[in-house]
Amino acid sequence: MPVFPDFPAPSSSVWGKQHLEKKSFFKRVIKFFTLFFCFIGLLFSLAVGLRVYSLTTSSPAVFKSGTVLRLNLENELFETRPNDFIGSLTFGNPPTVVDVILGLNRAAKDPNVSGLVAYMTKTSLSLTQIQEIRAAVKTFNKAGKRTVFYAPTIGELGGGLGMYYLASAFDEIRIQPGGEVGLAGVAIETPYLKKALLKWGIQPSFDARYEYKTGADSLNAEKMSEPEKENLTNILNSFLDTMAIDIAQDRPALNKAEIRQILENGPYFADQALKMKLIDKVEYADVLETELKERQAEIVDVFDYSMATAPVIKHKEAVIAYIPAVGIIQFGESLFGGDSYRSILGFSSFSSSLREAADDEQVKAIVIRLDSPGGGYTPSDAMRREIEYVKTVSQKPIICSMGSTAASGGYFVSLGCDKVFADPATLTGSIGVFGGKLVFKDLLKKLDITVSSLKMGKNAGLFSMAQDFSEEQKKFFNDSLDRVYRDFTQKVARRRGFSEKQIDALARGRVFTGAQAKANGLIDETGGIADSFAEAAKAANLTTPARVVEFPVNPTRLEMLISLLNSDAAVYLKKSILQYGIFPRIKLWFDKLSQGDLRLFYDGLKAF
Repeated sequence: MPVFPDFPAPSSSVWGKQHLEKKSFFKRVIKFFTLFFCFIGLLFSLAVGLRVYSLTTSSPAVFKSGTVLRLNLENELFETRPNDFIGSLTFGNPPTVVDVILGLNRAAKDPNVSGLVAYMTKTSLSLTQIQEIRAAVKTFNKAGKRTVFYAPTIGELGGGLGMYYLASAFDEIRIQPGGEVGLAGVAIETPYLKKALLKWGIQPSFDARYEYKTGADSLNAEKMSEPEKENLTNILNSFLDTMAIDIAQDRPALNKAEIRQILENGPYFADQALKMKLIDKVEYADVLETELKERQAEIVDVFDYSMATAPVIKHKEAVIAYIPAVGIIQFGESLFGGDSYRSILGFSSFSSSLREAADDEQVKAIVIRLDSPGGGYTPSDAMRREIEYVKTVSQKPIICSMGSTAASGGYFVSLGCDKVFADPATLTGSIGVFGGKLVFKDLLKKLDITVSSLKMGKNAGLFSMAQDFSEEQKKFFNDSLDRVYRDFTQKVARRRGFSEKQIDALARGRVFTGAQAKANGLIDETGGIADSFAEAAKAANLTTPARVVEFPVNPTRLEMLISLLNSDAAVYLKKSILQYGIFPRIKLWFDKLSQGDLRLFYDGLKAF
């Protein structure tokens, strides 16, 4: 009788016996893996079921009565978080401005939260971010909850204006003995590199529309122009006036007539600041710590509180979609790099988020948080048109909330929205265009490098860095700048209701603060992200405060990795390897490199 009844009895033949034993072994392996994968599938289904159950039954965390929130904003605070694999590994999952705002607004209504304590030694927040957080702190104050700001020193030897501006929104300001309140006005320094570039044999060749469009002046000029000086002076005066008004309201003991001078004439030592009523107490941090211990208060970080109390969105519940749009505007995919000058705002990614929100039945209104210094004219115009199209098709209100910067192409994008909000310190406008190139002809000559070229077409090689524009190319380039400027200004005039004379006076590349933009009709209202959410809820007939959902939904690391593997660069690399094979392809790269050919991943001829 066979030992395993499922198998026939082995043959007496030696070869037959080996064959049956081999067959029996493979069947057992197949059976093992079948059972193994069934088990894995069961575990996966169980995990998914538990996750779905937790989403449908969980509720925000409840904290102990008397909880005090702790706020520390020494690190950079971003407008969005990375949703790509490389950005996630580099930056992690950092909190955002909207996390702080929504968290503090929820805490203001939470009966278990009794106060807010801020502790900072420095801050890297932009002035716009400070205004956003000040508004949230004041909402917290109005709920009758105590707020205390503590810093060992508010700037030393100056540099404390922004930090003090934030502190002034709190009920009480304390600094350490020996500290300072570094109110010393504001200053801007810009290096101009033209002379140095010419010494090296590099010729800047840029042009702009018009005199206030100074984005390339650091390369193309030897000093600050009078229009730029005028524009910057107006911006700095607007900043100081806004801060003086706000600080005077929040620190009623200060002399309102002298507040602007106070902001410019420091720094002040701790005892001076106390006497002037700029601060309330001079003491070490352990005194405040002891007070909190005596109250037996539970201390919870604001970021932790914000995450723990985030509302659970129910099925079919009406929500507002929140879409951060941060970075330099280009076609293609977005790339997180931190702030708006280091990130890429890609048309494809933005359009995907916008349409996903528009198609979602639960989404009743959309808020775009725009933080961009500009970028390409064509992608900026495409993004503006995309907002108009989605708004028309979906019939959902789209509100724009400008961040620290929404200028040039960033302002262009805002024209597609129903209503535009900006903080008083937002930098916007800059309705103009500039462009050009650096010409390395003389440098190449100094280095005895010769460049041979073959051109077919009068404007071929227009942006070659080996030679300057020809007369014909220069004419074409200037015609292109004129065309872009004309189209830009006409669309602004049509959207904002300006005459030709009015738009000419406001444009010409001039930059405005949010307060100035409101006064000049370039935006609809001054206000922060919370005001934009309130306006979106009103436009969609939702109860306030409405639920907010960020789009795109933050992907997992696995989803980020899959996205990376399917990105444009990865697809090109995969095609290249499949065409040549990995080892021949690597050898080809090294052969080219050894021959001085730097076209490792890109052959320019293939672009035509």
